[in-house]
Amino acid sequence: KSELFTRADVAKHNTKEDLWVVINGKVYDLSEYVDEHPGGVAAMMKNAGADATVGFSGPQHPSRVLDMVDEYQVGVIDESEKDK
Repeated sequence: KSELFTRADVAKHNTKEDLWVVINGKVYDLSEYVDEHPGGVAAMMKNAGADATVGFSGPQHPSRVLDMVDEYQVGVIDESEKDK
């Protein structure tokens, strides 16, 4: 998926019903997954609309989780925007 988003675009999606996160520069729409998250809704809301790379990379997630989130990817961060 190569649609480009800025971090400001992602920040607009910060509610339980409309939850996007950035993980390793990729943008994911996890709105449909929030209620299924084994760690609970609160854990997902901590990074809603923001970069969740650190939280996602924690020991609580087995390596297969990265494969699982692939289906939710909607694009990537436009890194050319970061200095603007």
